[in-house]
Amino acid sequence: MSEGGLGSRGVLESPRTERVMPETKAAGPSPRSRARDECTDQTPAVTVRVGPPRVRPHVVPIAGKAAPLTKNDLVTSFLVVWQPSPPPPPLWIRFLQEAPFGTQLVRAQDLHWDGKYLSIELLNEADIEAFAVEMSDWVEYANSELSQCEKSPAALALKEAQKRALEIENRLRR
Repeated sequence: MSEGGLGSRGVLESPRTERVMPETKAAGPSPRSRARDECTDQTPAVTVRVGPPRVRPHVVPIAGKAAPLTKNDLVTSFLVVWQPSPPPPPLWIRFLQEAPFGTQLVRAQDLHWDGKYLSIELLNEADIEAFAVEMSDWVEYANSELSQCEKSPAALALKEAQKRALEIENRLRR
């Protein structure tokens, strides 16, 4: 292509025929969460908090470059990590990753969960800030979805039993 445009594989090509990655990602799953179908009477009622992220640099040579390397032969990315507290149940992680909002480039489904930390590797500061801004909304969404699981038979029975126990205690104090 001499004028630039969309190449044969959907990748943008400049007039110099260099391939440039597109600036958008493919659309994600349907906006309605399927994780809610997994709510059971064993679903714990927990509110998870996530503070500000930790950011660690990661510098590697560009593929195909050999020593001696210059600054221009290196690529810097950043590993951005959040630690939820208390450790969330797997269903909460599903709710978080299925949050139906964000942007084409900033999506909760792109976060990696290793059992202790949520993380993502990003190349620039604007993306780091965008994920940090969205995180509080994603956490709020996951907490809200999980709290609606409390309507399971076991959760409702426990709530009723706690109410009755309190009434009994108050009656015995008289």
